[in-house]
Amino acid sequence: MIIKNENKGQGSIEFLFLISFSIVTVLLMANFLGNIYDFNLAILAAKNGINPGLNAGRISVLEESAYDKYKINNTVLIHPNSIKIVKIETINRGFDDRYNKTSIQIRVYASSTSLISREDMVSIGEKINFSLRKSITLAFNTNNLSNGLYNPCFSKKHLYTTANVQWV
Repeated sequence: MIIKNENKGQGSIEFLFLISFSIVTVLLMANFLGNIYDFNLAILAAKNGINPGLNAGRISVLEESAYDKYKINNTVLIHPNSIKIVKIETINRGFDDRYNKTSIQIRVYASSTSLISREDMVSIGEKINFSLRKSITLAFNTNNLSNGLYNPCFSKKHLYTTANVQWV
């Protein structure tokens, strides 16, 4: 009796299935990890950008007339003050059809013992948010996609906006 070997191609087909499954898995993971990398890089840039915003009032170079006006209206902001960043919060606001990107809102929580007036807090908060947004655009080289205030700012896959700084 002669026995025929009918499974000569079985190993090759299983190998091809394994390779194709691996390729699909790697491509799906690459897309997912790309989104995470994009988000993490933006948050790191935002954290890095907060420091220039905190120090902006103390290291600005102004003309004498502008400095005098600034000194009269914002006396607290030209002297060293202690501002502590408590936390940075991100809120996923869903997909924005206008920009074809996922919209993320960044909210900074800060505290200070030296800032008393609401106007000073708003002024420092605006500087913090401006520096934060500018840092994100510089990290992704997308400063040409936004306006002079970098609002909104963009990464490769996300759109970032900032809420008013919350003082706690």
